[in-house]
Amino acid sequence: MTATGYASRAGLLAITLVVGAACVVVGPRGVMTASPVGASPVGDCPPHGRVVCVDRADGGHSVHVRAGQTLMVVLNGSTLRWSGLREVGPLLLRAKGAVSHRGGGLTASYTAAKAGRTALRAGGAPKCSPGKACPQFLLLWQVRVVVG
Repeated sequence: MTATGYASRAGLLAITLVVGAACVVVGPRGVMTASPVGASPVGDCPPHGRVVCVDRADGGHSVHVRAGQTLMVVLNGSTLRWSGLREVGPLLLRAKGAVSHRGGGLTASYTAAKAGRTALRAGGAPKCSPGKACPQFLLLWQVRVVVG
């Protein structure tokens, strides 16, 4: 094979690796995911009667709450270290206490204060053992909140 042939194959391999990596990091509906497609953890929210709870599986979706209702965020820290939970957009939610960080996970509660549309956003980075290879990415988690 000629040098040009090797260069062509190397370029094709590089493109394949980049496209393949993008397919691993970007899951269904273009939402970034750190786990295989369809393997999102479910059931991180404890059962509550009057509390609306959102977890990692709710990322990229909308949730509807009534004014005065409690909205709870539970992001499990088993594989990701969560941080930076904040409201993005109009400030319609009132925090109930401080955000709790435990074992890389994150838990927070809000009261829906007034009607409108806003969003909650957080970032998740991989939890890695010291001295081991670690993937470098930041997962953006967002839930749209509609207060009616």
